[in-house]
Amino acid sequence: MKTIEVSDEAHARLTFAADIAKISLSEAVDRAVGVPTDPPVPTAAEPEHAEGDEIAIVVTYRGHEVSGYLDLRTENVRLTAAPKAELIRTYKSPSQAAVATVRALNPGRQHPETNGWRFFYGKDGQLIDRHRRHP
Repeated sequence: MKTIEVSDEAHARLTFAADIAKISLSEAVDRAVGVPTDPPVPTAAEPEHAEGDEIAIVVTYRGHEVSGYLDLRTENVRLTAAPKAELIRTYKSPSQAAVATVRALNPGRQHPETNGWRFFYGKDGQLIDRHRRHP
């Protein structure tokens, strides 16, 4: 492992992100620069692919796991597990689901706008952005 120097502000932000996500500082740096992590192992209760054209998705935000499915045809997101019951529903896009998640779990955040394609992960540990349809 190599050592790098970062500003005090960058270190503070990375440390904060690592604490919130309950991961190591090294893993926070890896995530920030897009280094893939070891994928979680799917279990029988949580298959990689659901019925039809859906994939399982997950995010840990502020220490809370939110999971569901992304419909690859419609790009709708169906959240099925979350710490707040009002989040469990179908959204028209990953971004709509991400904004709702941020609003519910971080109500003090002034601007909850969030790119859902770069917020949620597949069960393989990769951002769902790779499944996005591009015109």
